[in-house]
Amino acid sequence: MIPIVSFQNVSLSYHSIGGETKAVSDLSFSVAPGEFFSIVGPSGCGKSSILSMMAGLFPPSSGSVFLNGNFGYMLQKDHLLEWRTIRSNALLGLEIQGKSTVENRAYVEQLLDQYGLKDFKDHFPSQLSGGMRQRVALIRTLAIRPDVLLLDEPFSALDYQTRLSVGDEIGTILRKEGKTAILVTHDISEAISLSDRVMVLTGRPARLKKIHTITLSVEEKTPMKAREAPEFREYFNTIWKELNVHVA
Repeated sequence: MIPIVSFQNVSLSYHSIGGETKAVSDLSFSVAPGEFFSIVGPSGCGKSSILSMMAGLFPPSSGSVFLNGNFGYMLQKDHLLEWRTIRSNALLGLEIQGKSTVENRAYVEQLLDQYGLKDFKDHFPSQLSGGMRQRVALIRTLAIRPDVLLLDEPFSALDYQTRLSVGDEIGTILRKEGKTAILVTHDISEAISLSDRVMVLTGRPARLKKIHTITLSVEEKTPMKAREAPEFREYFNTIWKELNVHVA
């Protein structure tokens, strides 16, 4: 199977008046179509820089990045426009790309109905909970029919209980829609519960430490059910130790 994303010996450096800062060093990995792939690493190690290269925001300093398909980006904040209704916020990406066709608008209506926002289409963002706002942001991203969703800590602004609930909802939606997803997160539990594989990075500059294939003995792998699996704690402890190997 041809990977939908492939990094081969990728390095990235930022240049400023103060000199060169190396963000990523000799990184190689690939992501298969339909896979949920998470990236964890110490704070500031370069995780978001990896997503930025996937999104084509800037090229690597060396090495090769191969991308197959179109990408949607979901950020930490929902960035909903407060003066637009939920429906018009969900349509925004299509309008920007000049793709607001009858077919695509009908698809957005279907997504809003299917994922619990049927009765809120004419509401404004300030009338919705944080979790519902993130659902709207996801639908806005899905509306452009991306092959890959890049998720840059999309739940981090939510309180813990809402974060668990929304993570479960969004993880389930993405699997149902058959999307490839690449998640950057600081939350080890979140990564394990959502992912098929988890890539662990070193501190800056980011290098590959290990990639874990997540196999959990649950009948239905939803994020909430995954946390109940007996293997969950073992994965958590292993990844935690890898991230904290420098701690005495």
